[in-house]
Amino acid sequence: MERLNRREVEQILGIYPPFRIKDMIMNPEQEVLEVQIEEMSSKSRGLFAGSKQRIRKVRWHHTKTGRFDTIIEMQASHQTFSKQRTLNPPAFIGPEHSKYTYQLQQTVLLAASKQLSSDTIQSITGIDRALVNEIISDNQAEQQESQIQSQLPLQTDPVWRAIIKHEISFKTNLPSLKFLISRLELSCFNSKDDPSVVQDAVATLRQFFIKNRSQLKSEYAQIGVIENKAPEKTESSTNNNNQNKKVTLTVDHPIWHSILSGEVDLLSKNTGFNLYITQLKSLYRKMDISQDEKYQIAKELLSYLKKNMAKLKPELMSISKMVRQLNEQSNDLELPDSDHDIWSQIIQGKVFIESGQMALKLLLVKARTSEDEQEAREMVQQYFVRNIRALGNEIKQIEQHLAVAS
Repeated sequence: MERLNRREVEQILGIYPPFRIKDMIMNPEQEVLEVQIEEMSSKSRGLFAGSKQRIRKVRWHHTKTGRFDTIIEMQASHQTFSKQRTLNPPAFIGPEHSKYTYQLQQTVLLAASKQLSSDTIQSITGIDRALVNEIISDNQAEQQESQIQSQLPLQTDPVWRAIIKHEISFKTNLPSLKFLISRLELSCFNSKDDPSVVQDAVATLRQFFIKNRSQLKSEYAQIGVIENKAPEKTESSTNNNNQNKKVTLTVDHPIWHSILSGEVDLLSKNTGFNLYITQLKSLYRKMDISQDEKYQIAKELLSYLKKNMAKLKPELMSISKMVRQLNEQSNDLELPDSDHDIWSQIIQGKVFIESGQMALKLLLVKARTSEDEQEAREMVQQYFVRNIRALGNEIKQIEQHLAVAS
């Protein structure tokens, strides 16, 4: 009878192999049900397999079982939170350092997405209000962290090397960052700028920026990453409407190029989407691909997102935020007129603009072969005007050249 009860509870809670219920403790007075689960595959993996595993107890709050608050407990090993497991985790377990399961998290966030207050969510689900607020707060922090990381320049961006080599003006008052930059600079110098050493230094510096974001607001701003602040309550209703306004995207929007070329990462946890986007990226990055073929790939991505909107809400929110930021940045950027000498210098190669945009490189080749210099300048300048949101890094380089020349 006891085994039957456990199997029934497994069905109620959605517990499936290789997990199973090891024990259950019910406290009718406090209305708490504690469910101890174990992972069957963690046993008998070899004569010495279990001896070196680090085992620790983890506990998560789960959705209520009837009138009982449900606690799920297990002895977690390194396999419990492996990368493969966390890509598509069971709903009845939770993140490694959280107090709640994925199912409870999804339940609360779904209710919060319907603009329900924490008090209302508590009354509907029976979940403690403090825990509801914690889940919502953790999700907001995670989204902000993902947004900041997606905005942070990639390791291939020359800004990191420039900071380490003191090639640009960069100021910081954080002693640990000063020490790190000095150490990385010395490491690169001693290796005579060995590419692998420089790349490791760049990766170390970028990781420091990610881990210490809260202390580096000024430093983030210096490399072009500005954290969006929540609108104040005193703002007009027009500004609030603009914040909540839906973003409608067409296939030719530059955000698709940024995603498919790898300039930005959506940091998706959806395995199916990650596999799909990886295939599209490999096709999009081929050297012999035409603009029409790139257009069709972007069209396929947009169609996939539309068909799977319900499953890809975090990814769609990230895209929406990035588009808003691109729009805000484009309003602040001003380009020289087509008759400005900077365009001739770019075409002739006197001013070098580092860019990963293949379309821009091909356009410059075409402009150099043009017999009409004015037409060539207009062609390049108009390309920048049309793609101002996707060419932020290139436009910054132009602004730096203009500032030096003035």
